[in-house]
Amino acid sequence: MQFKNGDILSSLANNVLHLILMPTEACNFRCVYCYEDFQYKRMEPWVVRGVKSWLERRAPELASLTLSWFGGEPLLARDLVEEMMVDAKRIQDTYGIQQLYSNMTTNGYTLTPAVLERLLKLGVSDYQISFDGPKEFHDRKRVRADGKGTFDRIWGNIEAARQVSGEFTITVRVHVDHENRNAMPKFIDQFASSFADDQRFDLFIRGLSRLGGPNDSNLDILEGEESAEVIDRLRDDARAQGLKLAESKGGVPICYASRANSFVVRANGRLNKCTVALEHPNNQVGAIREDGTVALDASRMSRWMRGLKSEDPEELGCPMIGYADTASPTAIRLPLAT
Repeated sequence: MQFKNGDILSSLANNVLHLILMPTEACNFRCVYCYEDFQYKRMEPWVVRGVKSWLERRAPELASLTLSWFGGEPLLARDLVEEMMVDAKRIQDTYGIQQLYSNMTTNGYTLTPAVLERLLKLGVSDYQISFDGPKEFHDRKRVRADGKGTFDRIWGNIEAARQVSGEFTITVRVHVDHENRNAMPKFIDQFASSFADDQRFDLFIRGLSRLGGPNDSNLDILEGEESAEVIDRLRDDARAQGLKLAESKGGVPICYASRANSFVVRANGRLNKCTVALEHPNNQVGAIREDGTVALDASRMSRWMRGLKSEDPEELGCPMIGYADTASPTAIRLPLAT
């Protein structure tokens, strides 16, 4: 059996740490398929101190540190992102951590060139921004909290990002369903027109998923062989136009939630394993303390990591299956997996 990235060993390594940080769980969007409840508006100051202390405690043994920014919409608490990135860089320099990598899942609404340049200087180099097809379809699903559309603002920001110098990646994730499938070639054409000549921008084409939100029953998703056929055809179209696609590089993928050294840090200090079904009891594996120590539920942790022992592809790819049945194997968000 072939595994990606090192894989079983790197998922157990004590010198590797991956934190998915939620500086806020609030959001300025109300996407129709969202599963979050926006309960915790801003990471508590003691939690911020706890994260810094956790990194300081672990730093002497770390060779690789990954900080992934998630929400809610993390840019609503950009000051906390910047504060913690500054401290992470200090810790890297102090203790000689070989690799410090940071990425962000953002709706892109406030990711202006000036914001992007500032975050790049702090080390946040990779971004994922979602669309729901062309404007007329996107603006039905990815709406602001006041119900207004968001396509023009987000598209304008990523187009403007072409003028920002330096190395970064913006992955445009586009959701396909029955409603927009026939319009997707139009979106691919638009993307190619703007970004085919800039390899810093790539395209991630995938089906829309039901992730446990209140509107799941109303989502007209693609399923089974039909989904695979539609997605494959659209990916072929994108490749034919010279676009860079964000795709698996082969082997058995290991979800971040399966890894012993990956944690979601909630704004209230709770520790989860998965960014889906955030309130599911089995997804509460511990808590961080202000002094940087953590309390973990060993039984729950072992269930999330069971694939590392079994090497079962399903348990490695989505350990929530059979443990917290509110998510599907496609529920994991890229590029959080390292």
